[in-house]
Amino acid sequence: MGRRRRRRGPSIGWLVILAGVIIILALILPAGFWWFALAVGLIVAGIWLLRSCN
Repeated sequence: MGRRRRRRGPSIGWLVILAGVIIILALILPAGFWWFALAVGLIVAGIWLLRSCN
């Protein structure tokens, strides 16, 4: 009898790729960039939350 593989979907793969890209960028880019990226991420998340509540 063959084993059934549980399908997790592409979301796990995308998370692994994203983690790898972030690690590579962390080695290259200066610390100031990460504060800028965090600020942009928070603004985008805030706008998304405001739009999803309406």
